[in-house]
Amino acid sequence: MAQVLLITHVSPPAIDGGSRVIVKVGEYLQKIGHHTMLISSNAYSTDDFTHPHTKHTHIGIPYYTIFHKPLKLISKIFPIFGVFAKGPIFKYIPLIKIIKFKPDLIIAGPLPTTIILYAYLIKKVTGAKLLINASFHPTDSDFHNLLLTNTLKSADYIWTLTDYETKYFAIQKTIQLGNGIDPALLIKKNKIFPKTPTLLFIGSLSKHKNIENLINIHQKLLPKFPTLKLVIAGQQTLYYPKLKPLLSLPNIETVFSFKDEDLKKLIDNSTILVSPSSQESFGLTLIEAWARKTPVVGINIPASVELISKSNGGLIGLDKIEKLLNNQILCQKLGQNGYNYVKAFYLWPNIVNKICQKLL
Repeated sequence: MAQVLLITHVSPPAIDGGSRVIVKVGEYLQKIGHHTMLISSNAYSTDDFTHPHTKHTHIGIPYYTIFHKPLKLISKIFPIFGVFAKGPIFKYIPLIKIIKFKPDLIIAGPLPTTIILYAYLIKKVTGAKLLINASFHPTDSDFHNLLLTNTLKSADYIWTLTDYETKYFAIQKTIQLGNGIDPALLIKKNKIFPKTPTLLFIGSLSKHKNIENLINIHQKLLPKFPTLKLVIAGQQTLYYPKLKPLLSLPNIETVFSFKDEDLKKLIDNSTILVSPSSQESFGLTLIEAWARKTPVVGINIPASVELISKSNGGLIGLDKIEKLLNNQILCQKLGQNGYNYVKAFYLWPNIVNKICQKLL
């Protein structure tokens, strides 16, 4: 059995997809007998370091918050320091514990945080193989930070999520695994669509998620669909106060910090899952919706286009929401297509088995 060190930022991740990848792969490695150690900042979110969680983490490392805002200002003048503004800046690294653990493999991510810098340091100290999950956002300038890209080149392997990401890195050490879901999330019967038409957003309440745009479209659809509900389920970030006034508009509900077991109910009570985000490395919420036979609508960004095109489980363009609301047969067809696609390619046990076959 192998010794696997996992390094991430947000743990346990309420929504954050990049951190969720690291945590979930650790859970499944443990289930099949491997030994894991997870180190994390336990931060509340990738942009809010002030509300630490403590459960489910092997080693939660204290971090500095005092440098966060000054580094954001400095990075505007010297972009190379942007990675440190994303944090965390740990107060110490438990190198003695890590050396005693004797990792065979380090799995770290996501970019664009300091996590992979720490992973590179630990790789140099221990000699372990390093697999980095970049969770690459092509439209986010922070991912093109020179310090990050140079560190990424030092990894033994890069875990890519999509064809687009694999082609972008264009190097042989990529392993395309995608993201995953727990088999328990798969619905066992046909989807029963709610009587009240409902749009669902799941994700962090960050600026790049373009929630304002979704709210605007929802409000414009209300005259045609007076009972249309919009549920925004996600994790509050530092951007949340700017969104808050909009969340009190008619027919909008919010759900914060929900548990994994509540995810099924959220999706089952929705007609369409909508992903208006301009930056996605994969789109975890898309495959979660498909696991419950729920169609999706995404926007024209590489990750969403690739997943929706391959699965035929949804439509591209927020203007397509009305089309689906008017056609339940199409909703059922797209939801079933997505379900078949996820079941075939994106279950965690299968992804972890691939990691074991190639790296352990």
